[in-house]
Formats: sequence, C-alpha cells, structure tokens
Amino acid sequence: MNRARWRVRILCEDRRTEQFVCRLCKRYDVRVEHVAPAPAGKGSASAWVRLKYATSVRKRRSKNFQANLGLLVVIDGDNVGVEGRLRELAQQLEDAAIDPRGPDEAIAVFVPTWSIETWLAHLTGADGVDEKAPLKLDERYRVLWNEPKAASETIKTAVAGWDDSSTPLPSHRAALAEARRIGLMQG
Repeated sequence: MNRARWRVRILCEDRRTEQFVCRLCKRYDVRVEHVAPAPAGKGSASAWVRLKYATSVRKRRSKNFQANLGLLVVIDGDNVGVEGRLRELAQQLEDAAIDPRGPDEAIAVFVPTWSIETWLAHLTGADGVDEKAPLKLDERYRVLWNEPKAASETIKTAVAGWDDSSTPLPSHRAALAEARRIGLMQG
C-alpha cells in the first residue's frame, strides 16, 4: 500500500514529553516538522500550551491543502484529567472564534494524566501505576527519568509499548484513539 507519509507539528509542555513523542513519531515514520515545547521556568507549562493552542490550530488549518499534515498537542492532565483538558482547549478555540476540532481533523490531543511520567512508568512495566496521584516526584520512579542513560532507555521502552490497547490507564487509551488522526497507529 502506497500511503503518503505523515508530517506533524508538535505543541507540548516540556523536553521529556518532546523526546517521547518525537521518538514515537519516528517509530511510525511520521516526520516531525516543528516542535514547540513550553519555555522552562516561565510559569505554568499547561497554561502556555492552552495559550498557544488556538494559534496552532489556526496555522494547521491554513495548510489544509497539504496532505497528511497534522498537529499533535500534548498537555498534562494534572488533576483535571483528559476530559477537563479537552474542555479547556475547546474553550480556547471558542474564545478565539475558531471552529471546534472536527472528529476526523488531523489534530490529535494527548493528555497524559497526571503527566508524561505516569505513561513512562506504566509503559516500562512499573508496578502500581495509576492516574490517582502524580508520579513525577515519586522517589520509586525518579530513576526512570532523572539519570540520562536510564531516561533514554525509559523513553525507548515506553515507545515500544505504546500501542498496547489493554492499557489500564484511561488517558493512554484516549491517546491511542487520538493517535490515528495523525498516522501514529496502524489501521
């Protein structure tokens, strides 16, 4: 089957998330055209992503003539979860007088809850991972992402386990469905 190669622009909260989604894109032969991570140490990263979302959607839509060009937005769910973040992003579009995201539009939104670290711990087989509390500062898991060599291996292992549809994490299941919008899943 000769399908056109997907290309994406990424809007995300931090470098760790950037590393994960860029490696995920590489796994599925999706070319990353641009990455915009929130600037470190400049306030709330999720607020920054929400602020940039409407502009990013407008820019993506201005290029609708380009086949297989997508936008991937990754924003931590924190204590509001997937549905809460999706409502916030929809409100950003409404406030900017931009049409809502269509059901088949090439705009995917991943909302790892609480954070990307939850997904990394789960996808590397760590025990007892759920979305009830943040893991970013949990000492049991910090070695997975704080030591450079371990962090690289963690991301590599997490990407390899990405498409496990039996995942118990609701935010990961939601992201698997979103991934098809931009070519990050087969089928």
